[in-house]
Amino acid sequence: MAHSDTPPQSNLIDSVATSFTVACAFFTDPEGRVLIVKPNYRDDWYFVGGLVDKGELPHEGCAREIKEEIGLDVPVGALLTLDWQPTVDLLPMPQTFYLFDGGVIEDPDQIRLQAEELDDFRFVPADEAVSLSAPLNRPRIPMALDARRAGTTLYQPTYRHRDA
Repeated sequence: MAHSDTPPQSNLIDSVATSFTVACAFFTDPEGRVLIVKPNYRDDWYFVGGLVDKGELPHEGCAREIKEEIGLDVPVGALLTLDWQPTVDLLPMPQTFYLFDGGVIEDPDQIRLQAEELDDFRFVPADEAVSLSAPLNRPRIPMALDARRAGTTLYQPTYRHRDA
């Protein structure tokens, strides 16, 4: 196929899957408790992280979000889970969700919450993190722990698209 400066046909563009990219970090403390944060604009608890900016790579967006949200400048570790979720409340299209290993936070006193966005943070046992988290994040917690133990990445779409 010859290269052309002609833009792709709109029917081709309309048929290609698009999604927002979300990159979060999975942190634990030395006892293995999971770090969750409480946004001031939602009822549930979440991972540190958020939407990746245009032009950012997912791990770069994750590192930026870590620094913005909890004030830590730490390297982003291995990708633990990759997930896809359908359109949800705040976003008009599906999300591709990357959950990277943030590692172990030895001293929680180093955490400095972004006051404009977060009200609180906690290190809690995994089962409590599951119960406090938003429904779409609940399966990601045991998956992240399994992936970290196995030294691998786990992919499991939250939902499967089915044509009616």
